[in-house]
Amino acid sequence: MLGPSRFGGLLPVSATPKARPQVQAKRRCPDCGAALIKRSSNSEHALMSKTLLVCKNAVCGATFTGIDEITHRLSPPSRPNPEIQLPYAPSAIRRSVLKELGLLTQDTQLPPLSLSQNKSEVRS
Repeated sequence: MLGPSRFGGLLPVSATPKARPQVQAKRRCPDCGAALIKRSSNSEHALMSKTLLVCKNAVCGATFTGIDEITHRLSPPSRPNPEIQLPYAPSAIRRSVLKELGLLTQDTQLPPLSLSQNKSEVRS
């Protein structure tokens, strides 16, 4: 079956949706191990928010509250907020996070961090 494209041509259209890759839950219930679902999040500060988590296992039914906090930069912003000063993550942490995100190859060299970048403090 063919369907219209946004450019006026016809494209093949399938009646069956494409399978999404299975993604492991980022957080697990500390009681039963099932996935936790983020139900709400309220921003308390530009770098911090309170989060309500609910266990996906209906039999368990555990609920949790927690705090999500931005603690380090992994890359420089294109338009930095002058009121927010965050330290850059140490190279080892940056390297592992970038590798996990698929943004780091074997031959990629991370630039050394200057002393001033490491000693930056968070301002509210």
